[in-house]
Amino acid sequence: MKRIAIFFLLASTLLAPLTGNPQTDVSNVSTIDSLLVELWPDYDKASVLVLLTGALPPDTRLPASVTLPLPKTAQLNAIARIDAGDGMMKDDIVSNSGPGTLTFITPDLRFRMEYYFPYTVKDKQRLFDFVWLSEISVNQFQLRVQRPKAAISLRTVPGTVDISKGDDGFIYHSFRSRTVPAGQRLSLQVQYTVVDAQQLSTDGMLASSAGTQKTDGFIESAADTGLNWPLIAIVTGGIIVVLALVWLLVTRRPSSASAGPEHTLDRKYRARFCSNCGGRVEKEHRYCFQCGHQL
Repeated sequence: MKRIAIFFLLASTLLAPLTGNPQTDVSNVSTIDSLLVELWPDYDKASVLVLLTGALPPDTRLPASVTLPLPKTAQLNAIARIDAGDGMMKDDIVSNSGPGTLTFITPDLRFRMEYYFPYTVKDKQRLFDFVWLSEISVNQFQLRVQRPKAAISLRTVPGTVDISKGDDGFIYHSFRSRTVPAGQRLSLQVQYTVVDAQQLSTDGMLASSAGTQKTDGFIESAADTGLNWPLIAIVTGGIIVVLALVWLLVTRRPSSASAGPEHTLDRKYRARFCSNCGGRVEKEHRYCFQCGHQL
């Protein structure tokens, strides 16, 4: 029983790095360094796609817990970190939604959050309101709206200061970057008219480009989970080998215990000696040939 207890103690020690709590020693973020909020209505669904691309202050202690507002009517599409090494979006972070918020833990300074929320339909008009209200302050908050391809007009309240065509061919209505303290409410109303109520902005796009969307130098890859499976396999295999060796060490019986039966079997083949003169005699002899002593 003692040997088994030692085995499980060693096993728990070896497996602790793989089964430990990922939220240990997590810092809570109170400030976001920069946040770009993009509103893409009628992009690939008949709703508004919201994309939040942010960066934490350089001195943030990682991993960090971030809480962002999430409308009650929202449908979460993605939450990911942006890897500092390759710039790829990886959706392997821990997240948890609450009443009107989403909290996630990121090991990187940059992150991406995406969700959909519905708009109001009036014939060929589309209307929606976007509200930002967070307990986290933002040093550089930027907001822009992508005009749907089917829209013949788009108006925002308050009005945008910049309307320009992006590298992706879409027209964007952009606001100046500003500081937004924690608890300050921002509200934006958007209204536009479409010529085709069924047309989406992604209609007609090449299938090869549908899986990869480039935004501000970051590349999103839906297939990348961020898990290093070869490394995990090597570590797991090494642990299994170590556990097997430990099991052999704690369960192996002493060599003296295993030698007992062999000695017992050899007892009948041992040579006999005279108790008087010490001379060698055979088993069937009754007298010693050297001294005549009765055996």
